[in-house]
Amino acid sequence: MTRPTTIALIKGDGIGIDVTDATMAVVDAAVAKAGGQVLQYVPIIAGAGHYLETGLDIEAGGEERAGDADAILLGAIGLPSVRQPDGTEIAPHLRLRDRYGLYAGVR
Repeated sequence: MTRPTTIALIKGDGIGIDVTDATMAVVDAAVAKAGGQVLQYVPIIAGAGHYLETGLDIEAGGEERAGDADAILLGAIGLPSVRQPDGTEIAPHLRLRDRYGLYAGVR
């Protein structure tokens, strides 16, 4: 039996949630039409909303789980009014890029 293909699903904030929901529907339909294996989505909570609730911009263990997945589906992250104490935007997506040597954000 083959291991399922895993997709770390980070919906993010605002329109990111709608975009990732629509993207999953399209990807799942394409995989089904091609006769491919069902994808296993691994939800990871991250974004400005999570930061406001918890003080963390990505849930504990989220970066590691994203790295364990075969791919990452990332929605828009951040809200203009939500900043770190030093005034910078929250940026878990940039840490993921640095940590795992990712070089392309395909839109």
